[in-house]
Amino acid sequence: MNSIATLWMILLLFVVLFMGAPIGFGLGFLSVLGILLFLQPNQLSQLVNIVFTQSTSSTVLMIPLFIFMAEVFACTGIGIDIFEIINRRLKKIKTNLGISSILASTIFSALCGSSPATAATIGTISIPAMLKKGYKPSFAAGIQAAGGTLGILIPPSISFAIYGIITETSIAKLFMAGLLPGIMLSIMFILFILLWTAIKGDLIVTKGDTSLEVEGERAKEVPFSKDLFVALPILLLIALILLCLYFGWATPTEVGGLGAVGAIIIGFLQGRLGMKRCMDIFLRTTRTSCMIMFIMFGGLSFVFVITSLGLPQEISKFIVSLSPNRWVTLISVNILLLILGCLLDPLGMVVITIPFLFPTLMAQGFDPVWLGVIITINVEVAMITPPVGLNLFVLKGVGNIGMRDVIKGSLPFVVILLLGMAILTIFPEIVLLLPSSMK
Repeated sequence: MNSIATLWMILLLFVVLFMGAPIGFGLGFLSVLGILLFLQPNQLSQLVNIVFTQSTSSTVLMIPLFIFMAEVFACTGIGIDIFEIINRRLKKIKTNLGISSILASTIFSALCGSSPATAATIGTISIPAMLKKGYKPSFAAGIQAAGGTLGILIPPSISFAIYGIITETSIAKLFMAGLLPGIMLSIMFILFILLWTAIKGDLIVTKGDTSLEVEGERAKEVPFSKDLFVALPILLLIALILLCLYFGWATPTEVGGLGAVGAIIIGFLQGRLGMKRCMDIFLRTTRTSCMIMFIMFGGLSFVFVITSLGLPQEISKFIVSLSPNRWVTLISVNILLLILGCLLDPLGMVVITIPFLFPTLMAQGFDPVWLGVIITINVEVAMITPPVGLNLFVLKGVGNIGMRDVIKGSLPFVVILLLGMAILTIFPEIVLLLPSSMK
């Protein structure tokens, strides 16, 4: 009976996904249907308990807090200012705009936690600037697509929060585990930009000064003290967040609250927040948070049903039976995630696959924190691979670039991400160095 039930659940899952139904509502519908058809109707109360427990959990509260912090910095233009400051200080380098795009994305990722938000915020100014200075459209889009992926790897990360909640892994350790890999990938992106432009001279057709030029105030020489006034509070807030997580001075939820309050203070001190803008930030935060929450509620409800049917255990036995070598299993899982990433919403992909894959990989001795980073990099790749890579659509909109150019420019950076994942697999110490030394 269970085998027939699980087969039907898998078939219905594919039907819901290919119908284009919202992931959260689709999984919730399947959960209710699965209980009515294959389990006891009185188990419907478990779905209520799941939603109530998670919606009132102090751990889950960190998600809207970090989203609020990101929205403050995005709506007030501070993310754009980060790009402009870095660009001004690197103006003597030919590829300063591309490097500034990566560095600004890296810094903004430490304030954001969302890949599409990072790509959209920095891409709004970086892509037009690169196009104006003669960057090929595909190259400009690829650079920002790569930078945007760092939003879910460098802490705080919404993806890590979801992974930690589903797998009951320490979210603070997951946050710190993503820091060094995020910096490593950022450096790899920059080195690739320098190398690729040296090999292919036609990627940037304009010679000479490549500093950002815009109308009015920004076109003037900006004193270092003014740049410091904008950048220093942001850097101090990032340092405070990371130190609190590393030394255990505050829980991830408390750090989220600290970040939200810090963002408001910075916004008001710099004269960027008014009542109308605050209302817009609250509405955007509510909309994004509700979307993520419904995906999580639906996913956890679906996990309850399939676990009751014994599906994760059967899949675990099947995967292990294919090969006793755990590295073969890991490679197979990575290939599966890369394929699914081309077809599914990345957050939905994590919610759907982790309940099946996590028990199998734990049984083979992989570290759950390290595994969270590897899975997140798979999600990063999914963000910039067709046909449903979210960052591709975001950049097509903000940069007014054809989808073909966006995809063409992103593919070399997919290779860089895969190379980074291979390095972290061979040298897991890069991932585990900070988490293993945490208080």
